[in-house]
Amino acid sequence: MTHSAPRLATRADLPAVLAIYNASVPTHMSTADLTPQLMPAREAWWEQRDHATRPVLVSEDAGRVIAWGAFTNFKDRPAYAPTAEVSIYVDPKAVGRGVGRALLDALLARTTACRIDRVVALCFGHNEASLRLFGSRGFEEWGRMPDACNMQGVRRTVVMLGKIIPPAHS
Repeated sequence: MTHSAPRLATRADLPAVLAIYNASVPTHMSTADLTPQLMPAREAWWEQRDHATRPVLVSEDAGRVIAWGAFTNFKDRPAYAPTAEVSIYVDPKAVGRGVGRALLDALLARTTACRIDRVVALCFGHNEASLRLFGSRGFEEWGRMPDACNMQGVRRTVVMLGKIIPPAHS
């Protein structure tokens, strides 16, 4: 495990973030996108977020970004503000080295500062590694959408996992 502790991402990290995300598209394991994203879409994603409450973190190995994770709004309506969706993406060459776990832990450590008290993860039912990762950090199944995604002719079930963040004690 030679990766660095997760750090806040910068705009300069976007090419690596995009490359890692796009590496996941053809696997049909962690995104419902069917075609790779282009940089303008990722730049818009970056510009339209509130980085104070919906941070993006990256992990590096020898100065190269090998994984990223982020909170995004679960829904954009104001009453949903305390609930965030979490996403973790790891470069295929770095899978199995604890990078995803370190990113998830770093994001969870920021929930109080981000005013988040519910964290949701949407995982494909066949993505056993993600289900194990989130389960290891106390996420529970909150729902299941059978065959919700059509991945080029293969239907995939989406599992909603959730975690309630206990209030910080002063």
